[in-house]
Amino acid sequence: PDDKPNAALQVALDRFQKEWDTDMAECEAKQRKERRLGAILGEGIDATQMKQSTWLDEPEEEEVKFQTYLRGLQDDRSNQGGYTYFNPWDSEIMRSIYFFGYEGSLTEPPCTEFLEWRVMDTPTTVSKAQLFQMKKLLFHHVDGSCKRTSTHYEGSVARPLQPYNGRMVHRCMCRDFFSDEQRRKKNLDARRCEEDNQEEFGFSRDVFTDEWFERTHRWSTPAHQDCKVFGDCEKYNKELAEIRAAEAAAAAKEAAEKAAKEARERAKEAAQASAWRPAPAPRPANRPANKPAKKPSGTPWWASF
Repeated sequence: PDDKPNAALQVALDRFQKEWDTDMAECEAKQRKERRLGAILGEGIDATQMKQSTWLDEPEEEEVKFQTYLRGLQDDRSNQGGYTYFNPWDSEIMRSIYFFGYEGSLTEPPCTEFLEWRVMDTPTTVSKAQLFQMKKLLFHHVDGSCKRTSTHYEGSVARPLQPYNGRMVHRCMCRDFFSDEQRRKKNLDARRCEEDNQEEFGFSRDVFTDEWFERTHRWSTPAHQDCKVFGDCEKYNKELAEIRAAEAAAAAKEAAEKAAKEARERAKEAAQASAWRPAPAPRPANRPANKPAKKPSGTPWWASF
């Protein structure tokens, strides 16, 4: 916002600038020779009699441009703020140790998919002048033979945006690890923060919940990470035993409920079967209960049996 230059980054930009100026000076020298040779051949002058080219052989603006590149090779930059070497871990460049991560690929052929990309969660700021300088270094560089080295100089994109293809983007936070500096400053013995104190390190509990952690991390719990990454499996084994015991209890409860349900269904079926038995035939009203029925006439004696 205040257009303040990044002194730590400027060290790297100045080093790239010297390489850029060196290659551009070689390119300009090559072009000067070609122009001079063309002038000699065009005018029929004996090239062996011309010892060297001077500023008189070039238009003034070409000589000014050439001398600018040469001076750039000797310039000492003034925006380095006391830095003498480039440190990619400097706090002006790496403003956070936490990041977003995802599995990706190379951004140039053969575009092999074996990379783990890391995008820091706190951006580094640069000045407008530094932004323009980076564009110049990246998009307008030529080698000593005057060939452009960037594929972006005509607005092209070497690798367009790619679909997710099922990849998961995760965010590393204090529940993953503490930095050595954090542990030293706060006199911490733990490897990471807990959910109860993660807000002290800038991670809201309303956003970075347990559900969020389990959904976005390859480890099911911090204890799982301790075991897989640091080899400390005591807490995870205890946690795993509790999980398995809970799963076994849930399975036993489910089996008991299933057996009870099946027993109720069998009892219901039995009750329904007994309700459908046919009733005995009704007895004549004038016949005593224990008296056998009168044999009809004309029937043999054994019919009553």
